[in-house]
Amino acid sequence: MRQKRKDVILIIILIAVIFAILIYSGTTDSVKIISSEKEKVTFNQRERALIREKKTITLRIDERLSYFDTGFLEDYLNSVLDVSGLRVRITDNPKNADAALAVVDEALREQEKNMDFTSPLFQVEGSLFVRTDADTSRRLDGICLKGMLTDEEKRALSYNGQSIRLKEADSVREVVALAEEEGADCILGDQTAVVSVLKEKGILQQYEDINTDFTKQNVCILIEATNPFLYSIVNKSIQCADRKQLMVQAQEKWFGISEPLVEDSRYGDMAALLLIVFAAVFCTFFVYYQSNKNLYSELTERMKQLVASKQEMQTTFNSVSYYMAELTPEGVILDINRAFLNYVNRECMGKDITEVLQFPRKMREELQEMLRYTGNTGKRASREITMKRQILEVNVFPIMSPKGEVEKLLFMASDVTGVRMAERQMLQDNKMIAVGQLAAGVAHEIRNPLGVIRNYCYVLKTMKDENSQAQAVQAIEKSVDTAGNIIDNLLNFSRVSSKVKEEVPIVEHINSVISLNKGLIKKKQIFISVQCEEDFPVRMAVESFDIILINLVSNAIDAMDQNGKLMIRVQRREGEFCVEVSDTGTGIEEDILDDIFNPFFTTKRTTEGNGLGLYIVYNEIQKMNGQIKVTSKVGAGTTFRVILPLGMEDADEQRKL
Repeated sequence: MRQKRKDVILIIILIAVIFAILIYSGTTDSVKIISSEKEKVTFNQRERALIREKKTITLRIDERLSYFDTGFLEDYLNSVLDVSGLRVRITDNPKNADAALAVVDEALREQEKNMDFTSPLFQVEGSLFVRTDADTSRRLDGICLKGMLTDEEKRALSYNGQSIRLKEADSVREVVALAEEEGADCILGDQTAVVSVLKEKGILQQYEDINTDFTKQNVCILIEATNPFLYSIVNKSIQCADRKQLMVQAQEKWFGISEPLVEDSRYGDMAALLLIVFAAVFCTFFVYYQSNKNLYSELTERMKQLVASKQEMQTTFNSVSYYMAELTPEGVILDINRAFLNYVNRECMGKDITEVLQFPRKMREELQEMLRYTGNTGKRASREITMKRQILEVNVFPIMSPKGEVEKLLFMASDVTGVRMAERQMLQDNKMIAVGQLAAGVAHEIRNPLGVIRNYCYVLKTMKDENSQAQAVQAIEKSVDTAGNIIDNLLNFSRVSSKVKEEVPIVEHINSVISLNKGLIKKKQIFISVQCEEDFPVRMAVESFDIILINLVSNAIDAMDQNGKLMIRVQRREGEFCVEVSDTGTGIEEDILDDIFNPFFTTKRTTEGNGLGLYIVYNEIQKMNGQIKVTSKVGAGTTFRVILPLGMEDADEQRKL
């Protein structure tokens, strides 16, 4: 509390000091007329000796100031140098001049390296006056002061996109008189002098001051650097003189005007101004510091938190078992985690990831395509890459910049060989469970052709008629083929899936798979129909499709009692086909529809199912880039709709290769 009170008191004192300085500067005339008070300027011994010796200095006038009246300039310069006791005389002979009066710009400073430049005496501020009734759509005719513009400046001068043709006159009065006599479109000259003469003639309203300020430059005295004492005398006199007041007096005497050619230069107030600025800045920073004194400690704490967060992220990055690498959009490695380093076991920073990972050529091309896709679209790319006995699940993620552009890429890979082997084994186990469930039906189906064979064998033994024997042989051969087809279907279904795509006629293949369930279908007296306008070829992983269809058909049969109806509809669409499996069974309750594809979820008794059938169906359909949808009504039945790609485009491409 005590510290806060001290801060408030200090702020009040600072504000009071600023107000006092402002009041003082406002009530004190900082530009004093001291030309007659010679004691205000101090000259050293060498300078006083030079003043006594020289008494008068001669000045040459730069041609750019030739339009000024010589008497006016001498009067003004003598009043400025009066404090030194020196008199000024303007000469036409530059060889006899002690110094020069010139318009100073950067070019002159570069050109006159051996000259010293005094403080500015006054400024020349030219302006363009355009007659109000002038036709500005054509080239303009104008009058200007002689020597006011160089030839190059005259050529470059224009107004409203039109060039100006200029004539020259020796004085401002002559300029205005000539412009009035010839009806010139414009006048160029010293702004103050031109306005004064136009007022005097009563024609100021006939001209518009464009205020181009194309010649607003300082006028200084140039003294050779080899004469430093003369330069010091003149410069001291200029700095201490009230140039503004002296210029007003000279203009009133010679032109009858009082607009100054000297800008208000308040050198005497410089210290007060600096003090005000310093006090204001100090007060502002002091208040800012007091209101934000905890900012530094807060920033320090946040920096510590940021460093800790970065360390935690790095620890997490190095701890995960995934092979992770941070890449440029072009695929150059910027950073890797420990698992990636252990996997490649070589130096890889700054190298292309496709070179570091010793993939086969085809796999490297796939990885490059993934990097290009993510870099261009900003979307994740995912793919499984199989090489020899290892299966890698590769993902590429975009790392976005604050502007929403892809700044970096995150490569992430994991070894899923064990997972895929476990899935494959689970699929095979499910197949074998299904084979066991189908065994009774298959055995019954085989008994029928065996019974036929037994009967016709008896016919062959007892009948000697050749025609009868031939018929018996044909019947036996047909029964053997039937039994063989049943066994082939069962063996094809139960073999380990190779995931190799094959081209098959879809309806014919569906009928062969359904035949595995004929025994159970006949036992329950279920009516089954396969509907399709015409058979068509499909290229797909046949084993995956078989396990999908057999599970859906088996579930449909289990859901129906005697005399149910099982309908399979096949439709061909653009680039895909749809298989609907509908039954007239008990249906599925709405509140469990979202759970039927979860592993180990089942509504059957423990001895009737393990809850993996629909889970495997869902996974196999996802791997085939398909979809499965289900609609059901309790007591009315269930329909499963499976949508899969035709896959014929891949076959066409393979044929082209």
